[in-house]
Amino acid sequence: MKKLNKKGFTLIELLAVIVILGILMLTAIPAVTRAIAKSRRNTYWQNAKQYIQAVQTPFLAGEYKDGSNVCAIPAPGYAVKIDLSNIELEGGTISKSSFGVAFTASGDCKPYVIVVNEGSAGNGTTTEGRDKLVWYFVGTDQSNNGIAAPTSEGNLSISKVQTGDATTCTAIPSTTTAAKTKTCTIGN
Repeated sequence: MKKLNKKGFTLIELLAVIVILGILMLTAIPAVTRAIAKSRRNTYWQNAKQYIQAVQTPFLAGEYKDGSNVCAIPAPGYAVKIDLSNIELEGGTISKSSFGVAFTASGDCKPYVIVVNEGSAGNGTTTEGRDKLVWYFVGTDQSNNGIAAPTSEGNLSISKVQTGDATTCTAIPSTTTAAKTKTCTIGN
């Protein structure tokens, strides 16, 4: 009886394996890409919430300045913007988004935390004349990833984070105007 020589794979077997691997790659790569993009959007959203929280205590403690003056709680209908580069986190300031791209350096898409007093001036009654501070985040990176419209802390969600198409930003929430907004920096 003649023995067969089985030292390797046939060409047909190798081609079949290559085709199967190719089909697996065609289905796996888009799924992995979507998972990575969703993870980056989720991280951006979580970071935006952390930026707001990182501003709240120092702002209310009077640590932010407008020139030499302490940035006080804005009057009803007014706002204060705090540039992301002035927000101090445990690891220092942040220069890149979760997408690995530097934040926009100027214009309406520059990242800010905005505190708006949506209270009413009132006339002395018990239900009017109270401050209602609402904290917003707006900002994108240089690849147009991010949150293009001021979004309040309570409305921040992963669905607000745009990838690659956040080209037109609104720097001020609709509850106030640019004339009623001042920019503050961290004081020494």
